[in-house]
Amino acid sequence: MKEKHGNPFASIATFLISLGLTMLIAKLDLLKLGDIPDYFVWQMLLIFFGIWSLISLELVSAVVLFAIGFWFLMPEMTVQLTETYKRIYWPAVLVLAGVAFMLKPITKKFN
Repeated sequence: MKEKHGNPFASIATFLISLGLTMLIAKLDLLKLGDIPDYFVWQMLLIFFGIWSLISLELVSAVVLFAIGFWFLMPEMTVQLTETYKRIYWPAVLVLAGVAFMLKPITKKFN
């Protein structure tokens, strides 16, 4: 069995980077939701864990968490998807999840 001898603080670093990116998005109002309290909703929690998964190179869970969080956050955003994008949203998510599954062996080399 292969033992991991990585950085013992990698999980803490990943958490802090994810939290910092999420706070930066909120402070700069990049999603145009308004005040800071408007950002800290359950949908943003999904997006936060999506960022965490992406940084941890867990691409499949990152795609799924981003997609679900963004889908439920969209009605509250000032910028809306057009009907064409709404129709192709979930098929595109499935394609991205499939690509993430294909890339999984490649990302394992970096862990």
